[in-house]
Amino acid sequence: MNAASRLLGTLTISALLASSVASPSEPASPAPALPSGPEAWKAARFGMTADEVLAAFRGDAFRVTPEVKLPDGNVVAAGIDGQVFEGLKVNVRFVFQDGKLALVSLRTSQGQYAEATAYEAARKALLARWGQPIETTSDSNFVDMRQTRWDQGARRVDLKYIPGVVAIVFYPALAP
Repeated sequence: MNAASRLLGTLTISALLASSVASPSEPASPAPALPSGPEAWKAARFGMTADEVLAAFRGDAFRVTPEVKLPDGNVVAAGIDGQVFEGLKVNVRFVFQDGKLALVSLRTSQGQYAEATAYEAARKALLARWGQPIETTSDSNFVDMRQTRWDQGARRVDLKYIPGVVAIVFYPALAP
């Protein structure tokens, strides 16, 4: 496994964990004009600061206080709760690396167990929206784990399932 793959794996796992612990603390504050980098999720663009993300989702996003520092050094600094994505009710967490948006994690609520059927329904909806994935994996040796990955040019999207949790993770495509 190369360094880029290890970094992506760490970011993804960290985002899944962080999305369950970070909660609202204060409303968004104003920020300057928003950058026009590659789309992360909705109005969020990779490379935005936390203030820019909060401004892009004014009224919906909140600042995570205190910020959640992940084991890899990245930080969860903003979130949106109660979004609906492809029929799933999810909480959104924005993960920053060196102060810039690096990953967006949409995760089913920690308080509600997500069945495998929720993953399959989201997968079916995303297949209809984005077409065939570049990768589909599963492993049931220890626990039922499933993942589907789409390449969308400047970003990649992973749909993940472990018992009780469905997550959709948006991150920049790695340079070849």
